[in-house]
Amino acid sequence: MSTRGQQVMRHIREGIAEARYPGGSRLNEVDLAERIGVSRTPVRNALSVLAAEGLLDYTPNAGYTVRRFTVEDIARIFRVRTELEGLAARLAAENGLSTAAEAELRDLLAQTAELVDAQRWDDEIRSAFLPINRRFHDTIREAAQNPFLADVVRRANEVPLFNLIRWRWFDADLLRQSQDEHLELFDALLQRQPERAYRIQAEHTYRSGRRMIDNWSRTEDEIRAGRAARTG
Repeated sequence: MSTRGQQVMRHIREGIAEARYPGGSRLNEVDLAERIGVSRTPVRNALSVLAAEGLLDYTPNAGYTVRRFTVEDIARIFRVRTELEGLAARLAAENGLSTAAEAELRDLLAQTAELVDAQRWDDEIRSAFLPINRRFHDTIREAAQNPFLADVVRRANEVPLFNLIRWRWFDADLLRQSQDEHLELFDALLQRQPERAYRIQAEHTYRSGRRMIDNWSRTEDEIRAGRAARTG
């Protein structure tokens, strides 16, 4: 995608994450092009890509609207995710870690420790941590040796808004907390303690969901307040 196309994509994504474009709002090509200072072509292309990603809905003859996603939606999905991720950890502890899985988890924890030692949270740390974190949890799901469970977890995680806002309110303190929880989980897996592994992973997932719920709730309140101010 061209530089202008990337600029448009970034503008719209940030607008959705910050609720400047709340769920249900219509995105007009002409208005967006004028606001960003580009032609309509990169706007049209960006809207098409974002619709394919699931952030926008497209209706023929009506155009694009931001997909609605509420606090209740996040709560429902994380209730399922908490159970699924906890089950994966329990099964992994029951099975025991292979030599390769243990070595990989140790390496991922060591890499995360280096990021924690930086004592900051910025684009560089975020870009390094996200694939490490993803691989850490993927390795545990693989150790569960249940492909159906892994597929269900993957689909539960593929909620477009999650990837957009999940790390928006993260910081260096939460990175350290995440590392501490990963270390506890790793110990439970090594000790082959299924119920402990379940509890640690379930709580880890719950806390992630709770942060998203609390912050998105505040965002929704801001949307409502803004609408009230405009109509008042």
